[in-house]
Amino acid sequence: MYKSCICLLLLISMDTAVYPQNNGVVVGGKWADQVSITDVNGRPFANRFEDVTGTPYFLASYKYADMTLKQGRKFVQVKTKINLVTQETVFESSNGAEGYLEAGMVKEITFSDTTETGITAYKFQTGFPAVDRQSDKNFYQVFAEGKCGYFKSIVKKVIERKNELSGEAAKEFETTENYYLFVKGEMKRWKRNKESVLNELTDKQVQVNQFVLQNKTDFRNPEQVSKLLNYYNTL
Repeated sequence: MYKSCICLLLLISMDTAVYPQNNGVVVGGKWADQVSITDVNGRPFANRFEDVTGTPYFLASYKYADMTLKQGRKFVQVKTKINLVTQETVFESSNGAEGYLEAGMVKEITFSDTTETGITAYKFQTGFPAVDRQSDKNFYQVFAEGKCGYFKSIVKKVIERKNELSGEAAKEFETTENYYLFVKGEMKRWKRNKESVLNELTDKQVQVNQFVLQNKTDFRNPEQVSKLLNYYNTL
């Protein structure tokens, strides 16, 4: 089956036609009941990474996700994958065709996955200020939201390695991960030390210091920093 390349205009026009009274926001039903995609270009959508070892996606398989577009339209139970090379959102439509939304078109994606430790929930967002080599179209995994946000950038790129013995070259994906604090509209790289975090939480210094002492917070540990910031955002 061919993969279909679609444009946002088609998606929006179909959404509006099906739900004219919702102001563009779908609040119920499944993806299969909302959109059926056809190939507007009349040609198959080529996989640009067939010769690369590994996967360009956050998770290789489709997951049912809730998705909010940049314009505010919402869809539930969308079969999606996040491409961390292109920052695009790949999805499967009700007629079985695969399409994609270009980088920056999706504002938020939430989904769950079964792991060794149980069911893990994930949330990804775009639209943050450009920082380092990321633009406002890049996805960030969300760990804390509020006065001090805490986010993880996961970016993949294709690299080529040459076998010194055979001389053959092979392509594979290389993953770069960085953490950021989002405070007062600014993205700041997390420096994995105590000062870089506590300097942003001075308005609740007493409560924060008490939490740190009670929980013996390790400021090099992303999970423990996440717990601290989620606590701070409730104060």
